[in-house]
Amino acid sequence: MIGGIKEVLLALVLVAVSIGISYFRKLDLEKDLLIGTLRSFVQLIAVGYALELVFDLNNLWLILLVILIMVLVGGQTAGSRTKGSLKGFTISTFSIGVGTFFTLGALLLLGVITADPKYVIPLAGMTIGNSTNAAALALERMYSEMKNKKDQIEQALSLGVTSTQAVEHSFKATVRAAMIPTLNLMKIVGLVQLPGAMTGMILAGASPLQAVKLQIIVVYMLICAVSIAAVITSRLSQSTYFTKYHQLVIS
Repeated sequence: MIGGIKEVLLALVLVAVSIGISYFRKLDLEKDLLIGTLRSFVQLIAVGYALELVFDLNNLWLILLVILIMVLVGGQTAGSRTKGSLKGFTISTFSIGVGTFFTLGALLLLGVITADPKYVIPLAGMTIGNSTNAAALALERMYSEMKNKKDQIEQALSLGVTSTQAVEHSFKATVRAAMIPTLNLMKIVGLVQLPGAMTGMILAGASPLQAVKLQIIVVYMLICAVSIAAVITSRLSQSTYFTKYHQLVIS
């Protein structure tokens, strides 16, 4: 059976290959690969036991607590990509949370999914993971836009426009950049890439058509959550670079 402890140990051969490539090409990634391998093993095993407990209890508040913890971790991860860590954490956590709860709430209200932890938590994980990437990309891109276009923005401000108007082009560029990974996924899904939800169902014995239908729902869910997270992160992070008098402040 795929996924037994024997198969997991045998799969370590693939990690050894990566370590060998790093060593012989002098990439100096051996330590990171070893730590990453150990952390992923411990974290996933711990999550597996925790999810079994959550699934067995099937308590709504416990489900919400798990999702909230995931959102906080995602916010911390995305927020660490910006110099203003506290502001970055607050902005990314808020945007990821809004995107996640809005999307899952809509699916529940429309009757697409039920409030079963076996559905809600995995879908929340996929939503939060992709929203985290979008928030991180938005924070990085907005900082780059503000820094590289400082002179243009200040020139526009000197002409009397508001800070929002002065950075509208940068705002749009940031949102687009943050959404590129998800948009690319929509273009290649099924033709080049068989995503996790679809692959997991097929490996579990479900029919390919059933797996495809679920994957379509997941893709639509992701684009909605990512759009929300990208727009909110871009707009809120943009405001941190200006004073209340619309003066650009960036180091």
